[in-house]
Amino acid sequence: MDELFVQNSVLALILGFIIGLEREMHTIYAQKKRDFGGSRTFSMIALLGFLSSWFSSFIPHFFLVVTAIIGLFLISTYIVNSVDNTDKGSTTEFSALVTFLIGAMLTFSSPMLSVFMAIIVLFVLNLKDKIQEYEKTIARHELNAAVMFMMMTFVILPILPDRAIDPLGLVNLYRIWIMVILVAGISFFGYIMIRFFGATYGIGAAGLFGGLISSTAVAMNMARRIHENGFFAKNFAIGITLASSMMLIRAGIEVWVINPPLAYAFLIPIVLGSLSGYGYIGYLYMTTSREKISQDLKFNNPFDLKEALMMGLIFGATLAIIGIVNRYLGDAGVLAASFVSGFADVDAIILSLSTLSKTTLNPLIAQQAIIIAIVSNSLTKMALVLILGKMVLFRLVFFYYLIAIGTFGIAAYFTLS
Repeated sequence: MDELFVQNSVLALILGFIIGLEREMHTIYAQKKRDFGGSRTFSMIALLGFLSSWFSSFIPHFFLVVTAIIGLFLISTYIVNSVDNTDKGSTTEFSALVTFLIGAMLTFSSPMLSVFMAIIVLFVLNLKDKIQEYEKTIARHELNAAVMFMMMTFVILPILPDRAIDPLGLVNLYRIWIMVILVAGISFFGYIMIRFFGATYGIGAAGLFGGLISSTAVAMNMARRIHENGFFAKNFAIGITLASSMMLIRAGIEVWVINPPLAYAFLIPIVLGSLSGYGYIGYLYMTTSREKISQDLKFNNPFDLKEALMMGLIFGATLAIIGIVNRYLGDAGVLAASFVSGFADVDAIILSLSTLSKTTLNPLIAQQAIIIAIVSNSLTKMALVLILGKMVLFRLVFFYYLIAIGTFGIAAYFTLS
């Protein structure tokens, strides 16, 4: 007897049985009326898929004929079951058809590929509860934002010219739009995470994911909230420092996407700075009360058309300014511009420096300027906490920046030099 035939027959039965069992369990837990086969039926469907594909090597078009019959059978089953059940879905019938094809794949491909597809099917089938939960959480404008992201990435980006459009050769719309997509994509991930977890898991989640959007906005918000209850100073400090720790990681991602060789130089400083910062955050966490304070931060949707266009203008202007400063004022002008730009935002200056360091800007100067921008932005957040918050919160945040940004700066100085 052919061992491979036996092996594939047994595997088809097992894969069909598992998928059918999932469908049976779903029917039981959802308290629905059973309207189609369960584990045994799915086992037979998978075995039929394998046998029909195996027989096709002896009988031409046998597999196509059986596939058509199975398709008609599933369609008729759906129609009959829909008569008495207006809420009837088609997931089980489509699952049966996929199970049939998974069984057929055992003849045409590696068994591991059939196992892989069965696992994917089980994963998708088990997503239903989560998907329904997200449908209640996601707002219409957030779905529009996802569509806008796809428009920006797959429609607008390909039609932009990948060349300078100005006489000085500084403004490249294609590269500027890549920067917009990168920053908006990172921010949108944080925005969605804030929507899901911000209020539920309190200040820690708000700070962690809010740092992907704007660590400065997180610092301002939580510094103001300290006046509501000074007892939670450490809790708010954890939120601010978590957001600032994400700023370092975010900066590393942005540099890596635009200029990977430049990012490798920052790998050790970012790792050491982050670890030392997380060590201090861990100390704060261990020495404070476990209060779950609701913190539903409000941010603008980064894929709003106005937000995207504004980011594009900022990135384009920053890129042009750094290019002009480098051309006419030299290295000192670039470092000064980075220090000033860091007060408002680090994304535009970091991405501009990463882009120009591939062509006209000395990579070492770009590295130094990025460090200066990060330090400048950290000083801004400390000033905001001091002005808007209380001294007890400022002291806690100050030690974080002293440890984390200090470690980052020292490590960068020795590594880059």
